[in-house]
Amino acid sequence: MRRLPPLASLQVFEVVARHRSFTRAAEHLCLTQGAVSRQILALEEHYHCSLFVRGSKGLTLTVEGEILLPVVRESLARIEEVSLRLTRQRTDLALKVPTCVMRWVLPKVLRFQSEHPQLQVKTTTTWQHDVDFTSEPFDAAIIYGSSPGTDVHAIALFEEQLIPVCVPELLEERPLAMVDDLAACTLLHPTRDHRDWKLWLDRAGATRVDPNLGLSFETLDLATNAAMHRLGVAISDKTLVGEDIAAKRLVTPFETAVETGFRYYFVYPDSVAHQPKVELFRDWIMQLRDSGYPEFAGP
Repeated sequence: MRRLPPLASLQVFEVVARHRSFTRAAEHLCLTQGAVSRQILALEEHYHCSLFVRGSKGLTLTVEGEILLPVVRESLARIEEVSLRLTRQRTDLALKVPTCVMRWVLPKVLRFQSEHPQLQVKTTTTWQHDVDFTSEPFDAAIIYGSSPGTDVHAIALFEEQLIPVCVPELLEERPLAMVDDLAACTLLHPTRDHRDWKLWLDRAGATRVDPNLGLSFETLDLATNAAMHRLGVAISDKTLVGEDIAAKRLVTPFETAVETGFRYYFVYPDSVAHQPKVELFRDWIMQLRDSGYPEFAGP
């Protein structure tokens, strides 16, 4: 049988090591200084060595304490991560979403919540387009790429289709009859390498528009928001701005939509594949996609 030290003693050890003081550790843990000292003493008796040395400037770790500390911190962090997953296993769905998709996914999450109030969807936004379920505490994610990757269950949501967008007022002030008329506009780029505008202009047959000019942003959503503030013409995704176009907040001056070969996917790991909360959201999003909901371009 393994003889492990008490978890409580390891927790106290980590706090004392962080504060380098029994007094401050006791205040943090809402314990007496004597109780903290007894926990550390029990741990030192377990390992048959000292873990701290008292000095004029406070406590310092011994060699043995330095060896033990990173292992304790990593173990406590893993326990906390697993505990969070277990405590929200039934009632919360932790969903990771790229920032650029939020304008599209938020109305759907709200609709899902109204239909299934017993399950809370906890959405975390990020500039990242991928997910690592082995190190990130998410049940599922929406990702963007040429493929969903390996070791995940994946549902293709829609293909990326690039289109230019701007506010209606801009077209009233400066009509765009031909693609080359974009040369007189400020191009709003969702990436610093301008690859999206370069691809669209090439496919649309532009010859007098310089894609190296314009304003660059970090995400597609930021570029689209800049277009809504009348800063210029953004290159965006047809599906992601579908609601804005339907509501006439944005218009597309040209109907040419360019497929990039990339898609948006709903993915989740095998470890949660049979959890009711994941199955419920997965089936709901698939039904929404397959029902011909207008915002799904449909793969």
